[in-house]
Amino acid sequence: MKRLDGYMAGCNLGHWISQYGRKGAEHHSTYITAPDFTRMASWGIDHVRLPVDYYLFERDEEPGVYREEGLAYIDSAIRWAKEAGLNLVLDLHHAPGFFFRNGAKNDLFTSPASRKRFQDIWTFFARRYAGEGDNLRFELLNELVWDDSGPWNELWQDTAARIHAITPERKIIVGPNRWNSVFELKNLSVSPNPNILYTFHMYEPFLFTHQRASWVEQNRNYTKPVTYPFSFDDHRAYYGDTVPYGMERGGTVDRDYLEKILQPAVEFIEKNDRPLYLGEYGVIANADVDSMVNWYRDVADLCLAHGIGRAVWSYRGFAKVTNENNEIVDGRIIEAIARK
Repeated sequence: MKRLDGYMAGCNLGHWISQYGRKGAEHHSTYITAPDFTRMASWGIDHVRLPVDYYLFERDEEPGVYREEGLAYIDSAIRWAKEAGLNLVLDLHHAPGFFFRNGAKNDLFTSPASRKRFQDIWTFFARRYAGEGDNLRFELLNELVWDDSGPWNELWQDTAARIHAITPERKIIVGPNRWNSVFELKNLSVSPNPNILYTFHMYEPFLFTHQRASWVEQNRNYTKPVTYPFSFDDHRAYYGDTVPYGMERGGTVDRDYLEKILQPAVEFIEKNDRPLYLGEYGVIANADVDSMVNWYRDVADLCLAHGIGRAVWSYRGFAKVTNENNEIVDGRIIEAIARK
């Protein structure tokens, strides 16, 4: 069984230099700092995934002009990770022409200008970080959402070729359509190049992991607490007449359910003889801690059984890895997310 050694148990650094709203330099300089990397390493994790939004370092009115004041945060993250003995995945979370929440506004696959900016950023990163080894991997785009996978398969392969022309051994990570859905892995092109790696995301069951999430109308309006494991029938008011894949009326949503959800990932590994990376998984802070621990342990067990590397979302923010004061909520969560 192939494993992504060095990238088996990690933390996302969400909401630092990606999805940070109107926050500026003060936030960027304080939200995540060097001691956070040392702390994460002390937990036993081996890498961090660093989401980055392009407008941190490039303005729309000046395409191709990359601002050092923004790039300095990426440089610092790479340096702090190395000093702490951690690897790093550089994830372009919001690209020119694409963000997973932008819907019809996205034009990465219809605008030559957006496509050029996307590829120029990656060739720039390839040159800037050419001196880094396997401590740094590139993830080309976060959570593709498009009508079909064809344009993405063409774009990522062309972009990867441009990067490899500059830094041939750089590991490049690509994910499937529909928010990096495990069920879309079958539509993702697979390259014979061993330096191309593949990722997906998993937030199932969504009712549990996103319970009472303010940005999801159905979940926001469903106020009943959801434990894990749970009985499907306890939440018929949420599901109505719908029975999602892997569930059943009168059944329990538990580890067996998660195993069904991950089956397409297992099939991808077996068919293509390639390891997989679970770039995001996590539970919203609204959930109770015991249920979180149960879910994190189940995900860890299933991933480790198949050599799947993983990174929890997120060190700060969404999940209860740390609270609003950046304090550990429960050591059992740390143990589960760090297991490798």
